[in-house]
Amino acid sequence: MEHQEVIDWLKYCDENSIKPWEWDFKNHSLSPLPNDSIIAFLKYKQLPNNVGIDCDKAALYLYKLLGWQESQDSIIRGETMNSFITTFIEAIKNSSNFDEVSAKIGITKKKISVSVLCEHQNYLKFETIQNNLENFKSFARNTHTIGNFTVFPNWMNCGRGLCLGDYWDITLISLQEFLNILSPEAWENFIKMYHLQPYVNFDYSVELFWDNHDNNAIKPTKEENFQIFLKKVNERIEERGKFIIKQICDQLDQKDFHFYKEIENMDTIKFSNEF
Repeated sequence: MEHQEVIDWLKYCDENSIKPWEWDFKNHSLSPLPNDSIIAFLKYKQLPNNVGIDCDKAALYLYKLLGWQESQDSIIRGETMNSFITTFIEAIKNSSNFDEVSAKIGITKKKISVSVLCEHQNYLKFETIQNNLENFKSFARNTHTIGNFTVFPNWMNCGRGLCLGDYWDITLISLQEFLNILSPEAWENFIKMYHLQPYVNFDYSVELFWDNHDNNAIKPTKEENFQIFLKKVNERIEERGKFIIKQICDQLDQKDFHFYKEIENMDTIKFSNEF
């Protein structure tokens, strides 16, 4: 049966009381996952390059069903939309007690080792992390779920990281500027194709993660920026993940799952100004 891999995955999730939109694709590389979602992320980042598979590439069977990617050899590849590590490291650097803690554990702002942060849960010692701990834990859980994945040409990943810090809102602004040259319909079709409505308003304008966020001021610097960003990103990943799973189940006519009851009436996906 076509897409049997997807059906088997949905069944596995249901049998193990896992909501598919909460499935952590780190499971493909790191098993068992630590209960602490931040430690799980940091351990995943420490894996050698030849161990496991990139989380956003492990969802290929879902991309094929969604019509996003044709094969493993396509130039189009999976991409993580919102980077956990970028904001996590920035929060550590911006912590008021950074100098004190960094001197004790042996890191500097130019060289922050994830292994050191992981050891003895050293990441917990930083004030900005503590102030936003539950939201950072949620983001670490959400970051490698289907709601935070899309596809891009494989050459775009490095450029996005270098120029835009892997922030999805300003990534979308650059894409909107490019696609609008073709036609307004090109931009709207792009949003609809990849279920990106949670990141734009009703008029398809991009919702910034915090005030005055742009490519001249890429990273958060104020405590409230971290709070606002984490709330927005977690809400949007979950909303989009649920909607994508609803589309997959409906397309396959696979609706006899316990988790489906939570999404069966989800006929539309929220725009940003509906949160």
